[in-house]
Amino acid sequence: MMNLIGLQELSRQRMIALLDASERYLSEDGQVITPAEDRELLREQTFALLFLEPSTRTRTSFDLAIQRLGGRSVTISGQGSSLQKGESAADTCKTVAAMGVDGLVVRHHDRHLPHVLSERMNLPVINAGNGSGEHPTQGLLDALTLRRHFNSGEGLSGLKIAIVGDIVHSRVARSDAHIFSALGADVLLAGPRMLLPTEAQLDAWPARVTTSRKEALRWADAVVVLRIQQERLRGSVVDPHRYASDWGIDQSVIEQYMSPLTVILHPGPVIRGVELSDPVIDSPQSLIWRQVTHGVAVRQAVIAAYFGPREERA
Repeated sequence: MMNLIGLQELSRQRMIALLDASERYLSEDGQVITPAEDRELLREQTFALLFLEPSTRTRTSFDLAIQRLGGRSVTISGQGSSLQKGESAADTCKTVAAMGVDGLVVRHHDRHLPHVLSERMNLPVINAGNGSGEHPTQGLLDALTLRRHFNSGEGLSGLKIAIVGDIVHSRVARSDAHIFSALGADVLLAGPRMLLPTEAQLDAWPARVTTSRKEALRWADAVVVLRIQQERLRGSVVDPHRYASDWGIDQSVIEQYMSPLTVILHPGPVIRGVELSDPVIDSPQSLIWRQVTHGVAVRQAVIAAYFGPREERA
């Protein structure tokens, strides 16, 4: 059974193959397409999207990707389901599996749930974000966005990529750091000390760290900006006004520290005025909306690879 649980479980060549497959679902001018031969790929199949944490981009793009490949989807959230009555997430997944769905896309705050499901379920599972664990399709789409922008060949060799913000609580940071490093980029993690991995945790990160915004922005070819994960800050509070002053990026920060060729990414949702100012979000240096578009292409490629007919799976 093929499952996509985390990028750390994939080889470099497997990640490149998924990026190459994603290119099939983008036109030359970067719009989402679905080749005619793929539009019935999932015919007669139904997939369950279990999003037990909030989501807009990931949930919607998985739904669109399944539809574009000819499949059907049902979405289950915490609101209105038996989870509100005390049913466990694992039992909810087993319930929809027993109804005959053909695959599961799961988002949940429990880092272990996708692993447990992949071991116990007799159907493919895709991790759409497991707490502060991983977000594999976000890592793929961020790598694709950079690969296309820099025209860097099959990987990201020679690029300098800074990941800035709440690193330690971010599943995106983990997936991004792994795939960027695996594809040949140098990775720098930057943020306030309390939001960075500790010395003991750094062995798990293929990156170095800094607490200097100036250093990170001057060094980088690309900057992935992350929001503060307030929902995961147990007992701690980050003052958004102080954070915006110390770590936010507005036009004056760009002019002071960044090359005009440096690009900015953000997985969303963006807290405008905290991580990024309005003009920066919509500036030529921002690849944020391109990331959203690429998300549909990447998820079509992932669904075809993991949920498609056996001969399509590679």
